[in-house]
Amino acid sequence: MTEYILNPAANVEKIKHQDPEIDVYVVDDFLENPEALVDYARCKAYFGKVGADRTAYPGVRDRLPSTYQRTLAQLLQKVFSKRSPIINRCMLSLTTLDAQQLHAAQKLPHVDTFSDEQYASVHYLCDQPHGGTALYRFLPRNKVRFRENDRPIVQEMIQAVHDHPEEHQGYLIGDTRFYKQEVVVEAKFNRLVLYPGNLLHCAMLTSPQSLISDVRSGRLTVASFFRLGAKSPLAN
Repeated sequence: MTEYILNPAANVEKIKHQDPEIDVYVVDDFLENPEALVDYARCKAYFGKVGADRTAYPGVRDRLPSTYQRTLAQLLQKVFSKRSPIINRCMLSLTTLDAQQLHAAQKLPHVDTFSDEQYASVHYLCDQPHGGTALYRFLPRNKVRFRENDRPIVQEMIQAVHDHPEEHQGYLIGDTRFYKQEVVVEAKFNRLVLYPGNLLHCAMLTSPQSLISDVRSGRLTVASFFRLGAKSPLAN
């Protein structure tokens, strides 16, 4: 089984933002051998049907083996000061749905969880033309981070899609009367972005290239979901 090797020279940068709720890290050159992961996607991955992973992801996915999870865990311990990560899943992901195929919830930014303890990451196995990831603020409620008591706001957001179809005809791009981009992380091969899963976010699918259903030329990423355990007793 292929081992994915953490690059000791990977560059970790925390994005500065005036809102303390927005806690985002960008890691460039994450793996020493990212091409091995692309080869896995081309030759071994089994992508199920859209929606088979029981999420609203607008494309196809396959779960990655534990070798990737172990390498991601090494990085997370480095970024989060030796806290023990508990990784739920790492999903090789390829966007495929055209704008006309989207349902309402796929036309707006989303959160993965309502818990402050859950995090997510996106590892880009594609470059800038495929679009990166944007964090948004829902302007009517001035919300960028959603917690349990904010669940009803999600229905309010979906209703706005139905009430204002002229502003929600496909993938969300840029600012609207309802949403303001707070942070944009551009796609870059072997870049990884880390953020709390309850930050309002979405992929920036700004090009037809982003919807090509071919791992060699489409928007190939790894979406991972994890939480941080207690700090290691051996940590300084």
